[in-house]
Amino acid sequence: MLYKLLILPILQLINPEVSHFLAEKLLQLPFFSYLNPINYSKKNKITQTNIAGLELDSPIGLAAGYDKNCKTLKPLLSLGFGFVTGGTITLQERFGNPKPRLFHIPEKYALVNSLGFPSIGLDNVEKNLRKSKGIKKSLFLSVSGVTEDEIISCVERLEEYTNIFEINVSSPNTSGLRVFHNPSALSKLVEKIKSISRNKILIKLPPWEDKDKDEYLDLARTSIISGADGLVIANSMPIMNNKLAVGKGGISGKVLTKNTQRMIAEIRSALGSDPIIIACGGIFDEKDVWNCLALGADLCQAYTGFIYNGPFFAYTINKKLAKLMKEKNVNSLEEIKGLSLV
Repeated sequence: MLYKLLILPILQLINPEVSHFLAEKLLQLPFFSYLNPINYSKKNKITQTNIAGLELDSPIGLAAGYDKNCKTLKPLLSLGFGFVTGGTITLQERFGNPKPRLFHIPEKYALVNSLGFPSIGLDNVEKNLRKSKGIKKSLFLSVSGVTEDEIISCVERLEEYTNIFEINVSSPNTSGLRVFHNPSALSKLVEKIKSISRNKILIKLPPWEDKDKDEYLDLARTSIISGADGLVIANSMPIMNNKLAVGKGGISGKVLTKNTQRMIAEIRSALGSDPIIIACGGIFDEKDVWNCLALGADLCQAYTGFIYNGPFFAYTINKKLAKLMKEKNVNSLEEIKGLSLV
């Protein structure tokens, strides 16, 4: 409550990239773990889950984009997330798109960004990952590039640090990625990754509307047939906005909640029960998590919900989701699948 009433309004007066920098520095303080009350709380066993052989403490994870350079993975995990997605990591250092490239829409609980994958590059990210021992089972790594070779190089180098790769072919802010929206190019990429990696591979797809549903369901099928283990549904929604230096970007936040639920239902119906499905977009509370799981998701990711709700975001969702499950006489996350929405 203090965060929403006092801290968030102040942060929204500051350039979002500056406020993110300040939050990053706070997380890096050597005594942060001692100040974090979540470290002293009991975990909710009822919200634990097993995905791809990995035991996770919660179905809610932090989406790619928050810790782009893998500097604060451990302290972020200590906030109650079941997993954290580091990245998106690129082979070479990238400065991203020109500024301004990020702003809030508070009345819509939304963010608009045209960041364009700013990154310190693989060499420097790998140095940070070497410092993050003991979190491999809870660490997903997001990788991207505008060529197949760039992505393959990243996967080869990062293999030892994670069990799950998220391959981002969906950013609306990075020119060149649309090459992988071609089923043939996507299939070739996935097959090449599977030939060099023993890790689970998730493909992060762009969002779609009814008019282009068949095109993106075809990409989803192509991903799985070619060897991907699952999908992340979906990235931010493309938007035109003259506040951005490049004039276009992606919007995330509550405006995506219903759209994400629709896409999860469509994907699960099209692909059956086997692929791992992660819901990403518009996750703000325990009801959003419940509804995505009920519609067929295995896990959920959040970014904007974390920004608007603060450091106790994941912890609060876990606590309230456990309470909701007990009220509904549900004993495991798997039992939520197919149940009514709340």
